Amino acid sequence: MDIEQVIDKSRRLEDLLRQHYHAKGSDLTQLVHSCDNRFPDDIVNKLNQLVTMHQQIVTTDASTSSSRDYQRFIDLCSECEQELMPRSSRLVWGVAVVLLGGITLAALGFYFYHWQHITL
Repeated sequence: MDIEQVIDKSRRLEDLLRQHYHAKGSDLTQLVHSCDNRFPDDIVNKLNQLVTMHQQIVTTDASTSSSRDYQRFIDLCSECEQELMPRSSRLVWGVAVVLLGGITLAALGFYFYHWQHITL
């Protein structure tokens, strides 16, 4: 069992909660509780399980923690990361806004140039 991997997975989840969901707090417990009203109940339950498992794994001796608990923690962490990861990046939204703005400006330019020639 690798405690470093548990800590690394926890930190990645903490960073995800801070960056994308503006969670406040110093540890995983506080971060989860600060933004749990933004998530569906099943994700909140998984996050609370993660908090409990993280505390058990980190505070107990590595030899007494079962490898099944460790693997369950890693799997649950991966599930939560996948569910909490935003679907599209800012780049995608930026490209969409630029395209929409460009098409609008092109239409305005076209009508401005040809307005005197349009008859109804």
